[in-house]
Amino acid sequence: MITVADILALPAFEWVQPIVRCPGAEAREVRNVGILDCSPDKDDGYLSYIPGEFIVTNLGFARDDAELSERSLLVLIERGVSAIALKKVYTPIVNERVRAASEDAGVPLYFYDGAYHEVVAYQALDLIHRDSEQSNKGRILDNLLSGHDPLATRAALFELAGATGSTVQCIAVAPRALDECSLYATLDALTAVLADFKRDWDVVDAVFAFRYHGTLLSLVSYTQPPAGVRSRSEGDLVARVLATGPVSLGVGEETPLSDGDMSIREALAALKTAQIEGASIVRWADLHHDAFRAAASEGRLFWRTAALHRALLEEHDDAQGTELSATCEAVARAYGDLRLAAEALHQHPNTVRYRLRKAKSVLGMTDSPDREFAFLLGLVFLDHTNPLVQP
Repeated sequence: MITVADILALPAFEWVQPIVRCPGAEAREVRNVGILDCSPDKDDGYLSYIPGEFIVTNLGFARDDAELSERSLLVLIERGVSAIALKKVYTPIVNERVRAASEDAGVPLYFYDGAYHEVVAYQALDLIHRDSEQSNKGRILDNLLSGHDPLATRAALFELAGATGSTVQCIAVAPRALDECSLYATLDALTAVLADFKRDWDVVDAVFAFRYHGTLLSLVSYTQPPAGVRSRSEGDLVARVLATGPVSLGVGEETPLSDGDMSIREALAALKTAQIEGASIVRWADLHHDAFRAAASEGRLFWRTAALHRALLEEHDDAQGTELSATCEAVARAYGDLRLAAEALHQHPNTVRYRLRKAKSVLGMTDSPDREFAFLLGLVFLDHTNPLVQP
C-alpha cells in the first residue's frame, strides 16, 4: 500500500509544510495521483477525482479569487481524496473554512515547492506501479510461508531474488518512525546497500530487497556455507543496513537455500521483538527462550533453533579446547542438578559452575539465573536427553 508519506518522500517534493495536521494523515492510502487545473464548474464537480487520490495543484485557475479557491478545495475534500498538495507559485488561498473542513474530514493539506505537477504525477504513478509489483511478490512469499516444500522453496526464492546459491539469509527491516519516513525511501536505500555488499563480497550469489506488507525483507544468497555459525559478512551487512537510517532489524540465521523460509520466519519474529523492545537489532538466536516459544508450533523451527545453540557451544569448544557442550548436556540430563551433572562428568561441582558461566557468556546470557539457563539447556538438548522425542 502506498501512503501519503510515501508520496511526500518522492524527490519531486523539495520542501513540504503541513497546512492542516490531521491525525494519521501520512498513513492514508493513495490509490492514484491527479492534477487539478480547472474549477469544479468545468469538470462535472470534480467527479473524475476518485476517493484515495492524491491531488497536486497550484490553484492557478483561481489566482486571487478567494471564493473560487475555497469552493474548489471544499469540493475536493468532499470527494474523499487522500491529500491535497498546493504548490506555492501563486500563493494559494486557504481560508479557515477550508482548514476546518480538512480537519473534520481528515484530508491533509500541504504547501510544497519542487518539480512541475507532471513530474510529481510521473514519480507517484511509478511508485504505485512498483507497489503493485511488490504486492505480487508478497503473495509469493505468503504462499512460501504457508507450508514447506524444499523444491517449492528453492523455486520461490529464485523467482523472488534470482537465488541459486548454497545458502540464504534474511534480514527484516522496518523504519523506526513510520509517520516521518517513507517505506519506499528505505527500500531504495536498502537496495543500494545490498548492491554494494554483493560487489564487495565474492561469496555472495544474489541479493534482493522488497516490501512484505509493512516490512522490508532483504535476502542474500551465498555460493557456499559460512565457515562458522556467524560469518564476518553478516556483521558487515548488518552494519551497512543500520547505517541507512533509524531502522529496526530482525536477523535470521543463514540456512540452506531449500530451508530459506526458515530464515525469513526467524527474521520476522526477531524484528517483531526489536519493535516491541525499541531495539535497533535483534538476532534470532538472541531470543533464546522466546525463540523456542515461537518455534513450538513449528517442529522444524524448534529443532533448528536447538541445533543453532548447540553449534555455538561446539564451535567454542573446537576453538578453545573446552567442554562446554558436554557439560551443558549433562546439566540438561540432570534437569539442572549441578551435583548430579558433576558426578556424571566426574568433575567437581565448582568446575561445572565455572563451565556454565562460560557457556552463558558464549550464548549471550551472562546475567541469566542458573534455573533459567538450565531450563534453556533442557530445550537445547531435548532431542539428546528425551528418547521419546524425535527431531
